Amino acid sequence: MNRLKKEQSLNEYFFRINRAIDYIKSNLDADLSLDKLAEISNFSKFHFHRIFKALTGTTLNNFIKTARVERAMFYLNNNPSTPISDIAYQSGFATETSFYRSFKEVHGITATEFRDSHQKVNSKNCKQDSNIGNLENEAQQYLASKIYNLKTISMDKRKAIEVEVKELPELHVVYVRNLKIHLHDSETFGKMFEALIRWAAPRGLVNFPETKALTVYRSNPNLDGMIQADVCLTVPEEIEGEGIVGKTTLSGGMYAVVHKEATMAECFSTWDYIFEEWFPANGYQPDNRNFYINHLNEAEKHPQKLHIFDMCIPVKPL
Repeated sequence: MNRLKKEQSLNEYFFRINRAIDYIKSNLDADLSLDKLAEISNFSKFHFHRIFKALTGTTLNNFIKTARVERAMFYLNNNPSTPISDIAYQSGFATETSFYRSFKEVHGITATEFRDSHQKVNSKNCKQDSNIGNLENEAQQYLASKIYNLKTISMDKRKAIEVEVKELPELHVVYVRNLKIHLHDSETFGKMFEALIRWAAPRGLVNFPETKALTVYRSNPNLDGMIQADVCLTVPEEIEGEGIVGKTTLSGGMYAVVHKEATMAECFSTWDYIFEEWFPANGYQPDNRNFYINHLNEAEKHPQKLHIFDMCIPVKPL
């Protein structure tokens, strides 16, 4: 097989596996059977596990388990009054026992310990930084670092953060996905956008500013800051992806939108502020849809190399 045919074949594999991943992410509380996922990706049941691991670097079962634990982590952070047993079932686990075991395998602590540490950090209400150094377990350190990063926003800047809650439309997007990228790895994110634009431009799909360039966050950062993320371009509904370029739809609905001109580090500090302070004070809670950033400029062309963007966080009333 020549090089071109090999690339075409590999691209088709990525395209099919991405369809399965999209289905998994949208149906974590359903029965994610091998039969269904193999059918969606158009691979045989016999080969699906091996193909999935070869392309993603992890087993199918581990991917599903981690995705469900990430959803549970989201619920534990943002729904402190919901019983853990309910969160286990809402996240797709068949039993509480399997949930507790899986959570500890992924995060190194139990779900109860994670929730307790989160509430403990919140109850400190951003006290002296010296308290942060005394936290003993990794989850506490992670949550404390969120509080520390939040404090890097000065009070003047916090007052300048304006949040608008509004309805946003459903968006049809093509994407390039990365299942393990650091939250602040701007170089790799840039290369992903370059690959996507190389695919889209010859097809007449790049027409800024009508075309929106988005980063969609598919998971919470782990303790090392690693996430799953897509870089996206909006396209007409009839457009289909191919190869490493997938196609999906971002749900419309109610979003908290923050317009910023800042570094990306400030962006994520603002994100922390929204979750830690704005939500409790404004009668909203995070909804289980994807958080995304709408990029409105090329930072390299900005005089101060700043990013101009809309941060879009899905919300629902308490």
